[in-house]
Amino acid sequence: MGLGVASQVFSGVANALSGAGGVGAVLFFVGLAIILVIALSLLVVGLVRLIKALPNMSVSGFLKLMVVTAAVLIVLGLILP
Repeated sequence: MGLGVASQVFSGVANALSGAGGVGAVLFFVGLAIILVIALSLLVVGLVRLIKALPNMSVSGFLKLMVVTAAVLIVLGLILP
């Protein structure tokens, strides 16, 4: 299921790139790629900081983290098929 979804996403992006013409479309996709790279790097930095903070976390802080993680997973489970 995961590879099928990834294939659909990549084919959609390829179709959008092939259908778009002009310098404006290229600049738009370059800007979008830059924003995605920045968002991915912020996500990685946040995960590293979280992993470093786990040993120093209190029990109540850890429980709050687990509740937030569970809520995010429940929402993702409801949204994704």
